[in-house]
Amino acid sequence: MIVCIFSSAVFAADKEKEKITDLTPWKGDNISIVTLYENEAGERFFKEILELLPKGYTKKMVKDSIYDLYYMKLKSLNVMDENTIIIDDKLTGDYIHVCSIGMDLGSHTAAWQVFKTESKEMIQAGFKYILFLPYHQSNKDTLRHAHLRYGNENFDFLTTDPSVKSWWPTIYQPTKTDEAKATAQMTTPRMVKMMAGMMKKRQ
Repeated sequence: MIVCIFSSAVFAADKEKEKITDLTPWKGDNISIVTLYENEAGERFFKEILELLPKGYTKKMVKDSIYDLYYMKLKSLNVMDENTIIIDDKLTGDYIHVCSIGMDLGSHTAAWQVFKTESKEMIQAGFKYILFLPYHQSNKDTLRHAHLRYGNENFDFLTTDPSVKSWWPTIYQPTKTDEAKATAQMTTPRMVKMMAGMMKKRQ
């Protein structure tokens, strides 16, 4: 499971116990992690993965696989305050916290925080529910990031349906991130091997 690659450490105990009731933990500008691959280092990363795969794969297939993993139909998500989200500087909606859904990640547990809106434009765009995992990092030198899922389907579907099992939209906050350093962390030989291994399993 890809989440384990970036979330291998247990969330800090005090954060796990913290009761989340609003959007405050994600306040600020949040953008997709795929942005960190959109450079020369990312292109080398795709090429190095390809070199570990059987014949028949192409660089485009590698890139598409990684982008599908992190796919989001939004470029930016700005959490303005405790309740308000702006998507792509266009759509605005207020969200309320509905519940938390526990998740077993093997080495640790986490909880999806489920938010719901009544905004017609958000629902029409497919964002009735937005589910977040809190911002975290495995240690102080790794990328601080969070995961989310969204949709108009009920949140049981968004957390358990097999069709979303390998879908991990991942965000980071550029104002709090050294992007060059983050790209370097995400394109190491270890990450190359992990991504190649995941693609082989999907055969």
